[in-house]
Amino acid sequence: MTRKVAPVILRIWFVLIAVLALTTPAAGEVSKEACLTAHSRGQDAHEQSKLSLARKLFLTCAQAGCPALVRDDCARAVDDLARMLPTLSFAARDRSGADLPDTAVYVDELLTATRLDDGKPYEVDPGKHVIKFVHGGTDHVVTIVVGAGEKGRSVVATFGGAERSPRDAGPLGVSRTPVTAGDRPARVSTRDPAPSRGGAKVVMALGGIIAVGGGAIGVIGLAKVPSRCSFSTHECAASPGDPVFGQAGSAVRITNVGLLTAAIGLTALTGGIVWYLTAEPRKKERRVVAPWITPEAGGMAAGLATSGRF
Repeated sequence: MTRKVAPVILRIWFVLIAVLALTTPAAGEVSKEACLTAHSRGQDAHEQSKLSLARKLFLTCAQAGCPALVRDDCARAVDDLARMLPTLSFAARDRSGADLPDTAVYVDELLTATRLDDGKPYEVDPGKHVIKFVHGGTDHVVTIVVGAGEKGRSVVATFGGAERSPRDAGPLGVSRTPVTAGDRPARVSTRDPAPSRGGAKVVMALGGIIAVGGGAIGVIGLAKVPSRCSFSTHECAASPGDPVFGQAGSAVRITNVGLLTAAIGLTALTGGIVWYLTAEPRKKERRVVAPWITPEAGGMAAGLATSGRF
């Protein structure tokens, strides 16, 4: 009895092993779910211009174990991204032009290269990047903007440049370098914060003219009012249908136009007077050149002055 049971158990064991071998993915292959996830995430990364991440994700779903439709689409995306991904090459040199291979490079605070002696290009996403070179405890930072498809762009850092002495800079970082006779200072355009009196005079003149003209028109209108009519009561001592009523109406209209015009002129005149009284006279600018001397250096300074002192 024991001899018959043992072969049956062995056969069942072999069948289970065969089933597991057929249903379990081989080492290195990805599951269908992983393929679909990588494909979806790769599309999202591509839309966000994260081309490096998108390419890595599409490489995952381009493997042989993925469904054919997904695999082919991912393979095409990998080829397209390979053409779109920009590449940079880094170099560091001293002032004499000698290479400094023992230089580390950080791209957006991420360590990208520990040395620069292989000369290989590095893939980056399109857009703005901050490149930091580190050599001998000294940093050199460069900010660049890379376009899609830009290949082999060289980014070079130069170490050992002449340092600027703090005493060469004046207050607020203004250079104290003397101005030589051949240098012409830049002309600075300035405006008085207070309005000038020239415009006020124009407004006053126009306002006075309009006011006088309006007053004259009003006087003419009053003169045309018939003697049998009263301007204040708007009544005429005449029977209905008498032409005197039409003459009186026309005179009243002329008078109203004159009074309105005079009021506008007086308003403009008043505004011009207020403007003139509150405005400051424009200061005349003149170019001044004067020597200056400090314990460290000396030279000539030029500028614009609005008073008797420079």
